[in-house]
Amino acid sequence: MQVVTQYGTMWARNKENINRIPKSGQGGRGVYILFDGSMPVYVGKGDIRQRIIEAKRSKRRGQLWDRFSWYVLSDPKMMHDIEVLILRMFPRYLRALTRQEGNFEDAKRVRQADKAHVDYISRKVQNSH
Repeated sequence: MQVVTQYGTMWARNKENINRIPKSGQGGRGVYILFDGSMPVYVGKGDIRQRIIEAKRSKRRGQLWDRFSWYVLSDPKMMHDIEVLILRMFPRYLRALTRQEGNFEDAKRVRQADKAHVDYISRKVQNSH
């Protein structure tokens, strides 16, 4: 099953690029990420073009991002869980403007068996001679 039907990655923030995002009536619903340089600062969902226009005008976020990525989803019902998945993949400090942690709607959380024991790994580079 296809999840993403259209997308744009690391687009420069400008009117021409924002206008290239499909409108909601053309299927432009999904998730987006705002970036300050290459650092993600905000993750959102909904009518992508409209939400990015609102973020540009926002007093809180307006001047804190200069690039964005967007992903139109084949099934808008997946928006919430995909937004949460992105939020949980980024460390908290890499999404400074997103206030929520995000919770999956119907997923069961499985706890790890042993937090204390970690298998030793060597960070030495192997010589290939």
